[in-house]
This record gives sequence, structure tokens and C-alpha cells, in this order.
Amino acid sequence: MKKLILAAFVAVASLTASAQWWAGGEVGFNSYRSTVDGHKVGSASNFVVAPEIGYKLNDKLDVAVLIGYAHAEDGNKIFNYEIQDFDVANGFKLNPYLRYNFAEAGNFKFFVDGGVSYALLHVCGVDKSANVWELGVKPGISYSLSDKVSLVAHVGSFGWQFVKQGDFKRNAWEAGLDGNNISLGCYVSF
Repeated sequence: MKKLILAAFVAVASLTASAQWWAGGEVGFNSYRSTVDGHKVGSASNFVVAPEIGYKLNDKLDVAVLIGYAHAEDGNKIFNYEIQDFDVANGFKLNPYLRYNFAEAGNFKFFVDGGVSYALLHVCGVDKSANVWELGVKPGISYSLSDKVSLVAHVGSFGWQFVKQGDFKRNAWEAGLDGNNISLGCYVSF
């Protein structure tokens, strides 16, 4: 029995030692305030923390998962999901995905992430939380600063999204490579 446990430990240790793991993610904050003739007519702010961890299967394919938290005040969007107007909302998101690296040019890599995600969004003072399911792809580009550190950007997305909050339901199809849906991050390989 001891030999079997030792053999399993050595096998796991050797796989982990040769693994090409990476970690990173995104952190974001935005805030605005609108006035007309000196009177406040609107404001909103939100904060997002979305760490990721992934494993490089080969030169072209990675498997990864993002786990995120968001807090938003005075708005109707959280994690870029549109829901009913709220004063304060908190959200948790789980997004497993595959990354396909389709081209390289010097330190630049071009890729597309494809996956599913689920988000649970709680609006303070409202009995019903919002559930969001999403299926889609996001094109991106990474720039290697060194063998271990890369800057990553996603631009736009293509996919389907379903939001349900009590009686409120929203189905949405999205296709776009616009500057309104850009995210930046940093990844470290180890």
C-alpha cells in the first residue's frame, strides 16, 4: 500500500512539475456622475475582481477558469450584464473556457476564448437574485513581456446571454468587435 501511495505521489508531482500553469486576471473600477445645470441626474460606480487560472495543454490550446466578484452601485449593469435598475448589487461569476491560440507575430499571440459562464447577481433590497447564463467566444491578443509575464486584452464578444430575475427575463445575442467591450489583464506563467 505504501508503494502505491508513493507511486501516485511521484506521478502527480512529476505532472505538476512539468505543467505549464498560468494565473492572472483582471481588476477594474469605474465611476461617473452626470449633472444638468449643477443638479445631479445620475451616477454609477462598479468594481470587479476576476482572477483566472489556466493550464497550457499544447502550443495551441489552453484550458482555464475565471472566478469573479463584482460590486455595483446606482445602475443597471454588473459584470456588463444588464439587469433591472438597482441601488446596490453584488455578483459572483464562474467561467470555464478553452483558449485557442491561432497566430503569432513576434511577442504577440492572437487567440479566441470559448466557453460558458454562470453569474449570480444579488440586488440589495430585492427578493429575487438574477441568474445569468452565457455561451460565447471572445477574441483577444497577448503580448509577452518575458517568458513568464504577458499582457492580455479581449476586444468584443460573440455569443448568447440569458438573464432571469423574478419575472424579468432577457435573451440577447451579441456580435461585435467594438471599443465598448475591452478588458485588459496580466498573466504569469509558472
